[in-house]
Amino acid sequence: MVVRRDGYVRAALELLDEVGLDGLSLRKLGEKLGVRGPALYTHFKSKQALLDQMAETMLDDELAPLGDPAAGDWAAWLTRRARTIRRTLLSYRDGARLHAGSRPTERSAMTPLIKPLLAAGFTEEDATHAILAISRYTLGCAIDEQQRAEDDHDEDPAASFEYGLSRLIAGLRADVAIAEPPDQDVA
Repeated sequence: MVVRRDGYVRAALELLDEVGLDGLSLRKLGEKLGVRGPALYTHFKSKQALLDQMAETMLDDELAPLGDPAAGDWAAWLTRRARTIRRTLLSYRDGARLHAGSRPTERSAMTPLIKPLLAAGFTEEDATHAILAISRYTLGCAIDEQQRAEDDHDEDPAASFEYGLSRLIAGLRADVAIAEPPDQDVA
């Protein structure tokens, strides 16, 4: 059976839903696909490399349609992005833990993420901190939600997430000086 790299990653995500992060192994993935270990190591030098690619793939599929925000719409874009990440992480068994343990791949550079914030007037440092703060908050909420017992109904996790997200966005609006574009006289 010939399986491309993307096929291995998608099969690994299916296996994640079946056995969870603790049960996921290259051996089990090989069994699922009917291939031997060397075929997997051709594409992934370690289990960690596979996990990194899984984390990136699960988010890329969902974040790609968001694209770049319309001019001046950075806050709505960042909010949609956080909601999409949370929903995606929760849609996979142990999805938040998988993402938390992953390392960025070469394709997941910060520059494209901060570009919309730079265009809105954020400094590079503030834009980077903003993306990281929202991302870490979202990941933390998803991890907490996935680790809670199903019978723990003391709070509404979605409402708590939305409350915190709105406060983070409001804080970014208040604390980051957004430069207004200068008026240009047309001669």
